[in-house]
Amino acid sequence: MMLVHITILSLWEIAHYWNDSDPRESKTHNIPLKVRDTLLVLSMHFGKKLSVRTEQNKAYLLEIFNQAPRFTARHYRQTFKKSIDSKVFGKRFFSNMFVTRSQLGRWCVKQKEPLPRFWFPDNDKYPFNETGDISAEITADGRYKVQLLYDDTVTKSDEPGQGQSVVTSVNENAVRAANAKHASTNKIKEQFIAFYLEQGGNHPGKKSAAERFFDSLDEQKEKLLFLGKEQATRTLLDALRAHLKSAKAQK
Repeated sequence: MMLVHITILSLWEIAHYWNDSDPRESKTHNIPLKVRDTLLVLSMHFGKKLSVRTEQNKAYLLEIFNQAPRFTARHYRQTFKKSIDSKVFGKRFFSNMFVTRSQLGRWCVKQKEPLPRFWFPDNDKYPFNETGDISAEITADGRYKVQLLYDDTVTKSDEPGQGQSVVTSVNENAVRAANAKHASTNKIKEQFIAFYLEQGGNHPGKKSAAERFFDSLDEQKEKLLFLGKEQATRTLLDALRAHLKSAKAQK
């Protein structure tokens, strides 16, 4: 799927399309692991700002938000922090966090991340704005009016407020959670590689070995790290291929 002519997508959509998943099929408590990891990474960068985007003919509603920006920002921070800490990404919440094509392109360049093909199939043919003003893209050529309610991208302040400490906590908790999750998964990958190198000849193929290994995992702990047998098998085979390729290159 190529969406080069769409200038803005939600984080929920981006994380799914990036991993060849349909954002309409996933639910809050049923998200593919790779999509969840992508949401975590993107939200930690693009979730540091809270803006209200309203159609121009409904811009009077911004006056309501002007009366209670602190409450709105506080509610946003709490919801965002809870999502990161619990690793439960609400579909409705993240479907209302938008990023433009140029914003994502700039982020990928800065992070040395390959541009996702669904939005950037050929940058010579479909270039994005790498350096200039993208306000028209954000407001869809004036259709929307955007008001910033909360911004935690500035790390230095003469008067650090509660918002800064909350997002710092979010960052720390997200890193710890991601490290813990990946440590457990990586351990199982290593165990499977050792299993295959020792017993792979007893199985008709790599996939069969991966499925047999998954069946041997603990039902209440290890299997719960994966979304199911099919997803676990793909993850184990990816790890095995990477190991074999690395071993071959070192010979």
